[in-house]
Amino acid sequence: MTIDEELSKPKRVRSASLVRYILKSDYHPFIGRIYGLSIVNMNFDSWEEVNKHPDCKYALETSEYLHALVARVETLNLVGDLFWPEPLPTNFRDFPVSRYEWLTIALDVFLVRYVSVVDCALLLTNQVFQCDVKARNCTSEALRKKGVVPEVVAILDEMLIDQGRLRTERNFRVHQGVERSFTQDDQTFRMAALFEHRHRGIKGEDQFGRRINVTRFFKEALVELQRDFNRATRLLVRLLDSLYD
Repeated sequence: MTIDEELSKPKRVRSASLVRYILKSDYHPFIGRIYGLSIVNMNFDSWEEVNKHPDCKYALETSEYLHALVARVETLNLVGDLFWPEPLPTNFRDFPVSRYEWLTIALDVFLVRYVSVVDCALLLTNQVFQCDVKARNCTSEALRKKGVVPEVVAILDEMLIDQGRLRTERNFRVHQGVERSFTQDDQTFRMAALFEHRHRGIKGEDQFGRRINVTRFFKEALVELQRDFNRATRLLVRLLDSLYD
């Protein structure tokens, strides 16, 4: 077999769904402790009254930043619902979007929300250590300069490093409109999904000579997204636990 013949063959791709990872967003004792402290809110009728008590103000503001982080982590489970659709729609002609558009939207939501978890963690750290760094300037380096303990900064740095490829992809998608290819013959998949959704589908072969099967294309793409999701979120939860510790 020649090199050209080898390259013209499609690689074997998995289409069987992976086991889904469910994120635990609010079980850590630190979260319960902060939420418990926020009960002081019941003693005040206005924020003006809260401002007279710096310790209570600190507890309530910390709770707000923590709640934003926890809520953002929890929304990643909503992304999981999109990557593991149950039941899987059987007729995409009656669906609001095509299979390909489903994947595009789901990936957008995943990348934006996954990347923003670290941003929320930076803001929480800024609040806990009372660094007074403005939100738009809140980076691990800025927190380091403000004297945040090195162990905490190291965890934030590790979170940023781990997000590397997906953070870069988020930036390309959001700022430059660069899209990911979901399958080895993405053009055929996009066209087949469009015709399935808006017309009666198409028949024929893809660039590798395989019979066009939009369902197989869709399942293969879902598995790719599932793999990214599981790997990224498992490590994310472990790093967040370390940060809370």
